[in-house]
Order: sequence, then structure tokens, then C-alpha cells
Amino acid sequence: MNCCTHRILPDTAANQPITISCDGKPPCVIIIYAVASRSKGGFPLKRYINCVAHGLSDGNLLIGEERAVLFDCGMAICANETIQLVKNALAGRPLDTIIITHAHYDHVGALPFFRREWPDLRLVASETGGALLAKDTPRRVFREFGVISANHLGIEFDEEYSDDAFYADSIIKDGDRLDLGGLTVEGLETPGHTRDCYSYFVPELALLIASESSGVLMPDGEAFPCYVTSYHDTMNSIEKCRRTGYMFLSLPHRGLVSEEDGKVYFEKALVANADCRELILGMSKKGLGEEAVLEAYFDKYGQALLSNYQIKEAFIANAKATIACTLRENSR
Repeated sequence: MNCCTHRILPDTAANQPITISCDGKPPCVIIIYAVASRSKGGFPLKRYINCVAHGLSDGNLLIGEERAVLFDCGMAICANETIQLVKNALAGRPLDTIIITHAHYDHVGALPFFRREWPDLRLVASETGGALLAKDTPRRVFREFGVISANHLGIEFDEEYSDDAFYADSIIKDGDRLDLGGLTVEGLETPGHTRDCYSYFVPELALLIASESSGVLMPDGEAFPCYVTSYHDTMNSIEKCRRTGYMFLSLPHRGLVSEEDGKVYFEKALVANADCRELILGMSKKGLGEEAVLEAYFDKYGQALLSNYQIKEAFIANAKATIACTLRENSR
């Protein structure tokens, strides 16, 4: 599972994207993010460290005095690299806990490799997320999309793991708090991208770790809409996140964003999701069938997302679900 794009980078500007070509084998050009150790705008980056090893993946580490927590462990294809980033940041300390934002392959697919590295590791999920992890179908999808991602990038995928590694050790509910020693993590139910999505707030740092219901911040600074199970739930979740009183914002597949981006992001996300809904409803009102609506959706959103963050198979699956839920909610 080696690729020139999967490497540990020296300390550089916090969370700045670095594009690296794959030994002359396009289109394997991705965005990866450096581990940052310097402060930014007064934020103690040594306590919240970006461990995103691949643009398609996710993972951010929060280090308390007593416990270290990783928010999402990312994709299986870059598990070894993500684990190395975490080990470098922990400097000999064990990883105690993984808290997932939701049970999708790009956020939890690497879990078997993390359990192999840290056998005492505990995984925290929402009740819905925990139930999903225990089912055969999500486990099969984790593996299938892992293989597809590896083939897409032209790298070897280690399939020698047990699906039994996918389970939750603890359940978190809305408003629950986890004590890390000097830091507290509060669970916030934020459905919309999926039914099991949770965001997390760390009051001591005024840090909000937003789920994918809030969307994805694209390289051009715009928000990408990610509602899949419910538009209305997504809009409510974005408003809920905006009301937390955060000063610092961490976004999916990105990590900590600039204070400037953080201040305006949720307003952009509300507009982006509303525009997405109007596109789908507009195509439907014209009498276009499902395939034509999907084509229009792909034309507007596909290129931007597929170039950096998602394999086509996952994009199409999410797009079909987005279109279906939009039409379903509008008919009520």
C-alpha cells in the first residue's frame, strides 16, 4: 500500500493543500495536508492536529491531558500513512479513542488497521452509526469502495482484514460530553448527509468539528452541498452548528480552516444546499426523468468533487440519494 502521494510531510503552513504528482502517472494528483505544530491566530495546533493522509480521506487528532482522540480514521487505502501521522503526533502516547462523524468508507474504512495497531482502542459512534457498523451491507461497501479507490489511484490495497473490526465500543448521544483531561468533547447530532452524522464541540478551545452535513470546503473557497438523506435535516444541522459559538472550525476532508473561512462558511453552506435543491426541483418541474436530472447534477457538481475528494462510484450513489430525498421531501 505504497504510493508517492502517501508520505509524511515536514512542518509547513497549517492545513495548506500540497499537490504532488504520482511519479508521472496521472491522474493520481491529490491534495494532502501537512501536520502543523505552530500556532495560528492563537489556536494551539499542538492539541488539534490534522492527520489527513489523502485528499479522499479524513482524520484529525485532539490531544487531552489524559486521552487522545482521533475524529474519523479515514480510508483503508491510506491507513498506514494515517497511523504514522497519528503516531508522530502522539510521540509515544497511545491512541485511546476514535470518534466517528458518520459511518462512511472514507471516514471509518481504516478502522481494522487502527485496531491492529492499538488493540485497546475504543470507537465511539452515534447509536445509528453503531448499528450500521455491525451490519453486513455497510461492511461490504467499505471493502468494495476501498478496492475501487485503490484501483482508481493505481495502488495496492491490503484486503487482509476482518470485517468484525467494525463495531462501536461506546455510544454517544446529543449533548453527551467526553472528558479528555483539560478538554471536553460535546456530541451534537447533525443529520442530513447521513442519519448518523454527529459534529463535536470543544468548549475549552471554542473548536467546532463539523460533520459532512455541513458540506465540504472546496479549494476555490466555496461550500459543496452534501445532503444525502434529508435537505431539511441538513439545513437545521447547519444552523445548529452555527449557533455553537465556535471561534475555530474544522471541516470534513480539510481540517482546521482559516478564521476568515470559518466566519462565512455556514452562510455559504446554506446557500449551496438551497441552490442544489432548486436545481433538482427545477429539472423535475421541466419533466426530466431521473437519468436526465442525474446528468444535470453531475454536470454542475461532479467535476469539482471528483478531482479532489471522491471516487465516481461514491459520487453517483450519493447523487442518486440526494435527488431522491429532494423529490420525496418536496412531495410531502
